[in-house]
Amino acid sequence: MKEKFIFIFFCFAFSVVISAQEKLGIIEYRGVINQKYVDSFLIALDRKKDITMHVKQIVVGNFRNATPDDFVLNFKNEESYYYHIPILEESYNVGSKAGLNSYYTNNGNQTVIEESPSLGNVAHKSLDWKITQETKRIGKYVCYKAIVTERLYSRRGFYYNKKAVAWFTPEIPVSFGPSKYSGLPGLILQVERDMFTLTATKINLNPNEKDVEIKKIGKGEKIISEEESHDRIKKLTDARKKEYGG
Repeated sequence: MKEKFIFIFFCFAFSVVISAQEKLGIIEYRGVINQKYVDSFLIALDRKKDITMHVKQIVVGNFRNATPDDFVLNFKNEESYYYHIPILEESYNVGSKAGLNSYYTNNGNQTVIEESPSLGNVAHKSLDWKITQETKRIGKYVCYKAIVTERLYSRRGFYYNKKAVAWFTPEIPVSFGPSKYSGLPGLILQVERDMFTLTATKINLNPNEKDVEIKKIGKGEKIISEEESHDRIKKLTDARKKEYGG
């Protein structure tokens, strides 16, 4: 009952504030690979007998030397655009495992579209968040914890579930966040997944409007559903197996 009251309160305060002013913002995020994931991955790698020690050493070095990824979220009124800032180094980088694709979000029609180089424009379904009473402070903002269980599709051809945790602040009453994570009554300042953590590092709520870049999907560009993207993944995987005799 308390959780329901908190949610209703957030939504009421959220709607009152956002109706009174134009929303503009540029938020910078940093993605880091979680050490617990790295440790478990390398333990599993060490147990594999079909991989040479030389290859194992290269993989271990890559994971131990992984550097963070940086992202930017621009939002204006009901739209946002989230993208990765490419690094200048040409050497291989494991990175944060938070993904490098861009996302366009429109809260007006509840649209979240991922721009994937291999799959095209993929429309994601809204996330079914569960808001809790747990709080913590990120920077100067009090954030509330929300949890969602995502149904994902593996490139190996099967479905699986993963839990994601978001920390959002009603003090910034916009329903945006990094990557595909949005739809909460406040800006998401942190997302925790098993492999990575995304955290806001810089918040600019008074940017020059010309600096807020919202890249929209072109009218002539095709948008596919999550299910259609899964079919494409399967076809790509099958083609790769056939090419390499798998």
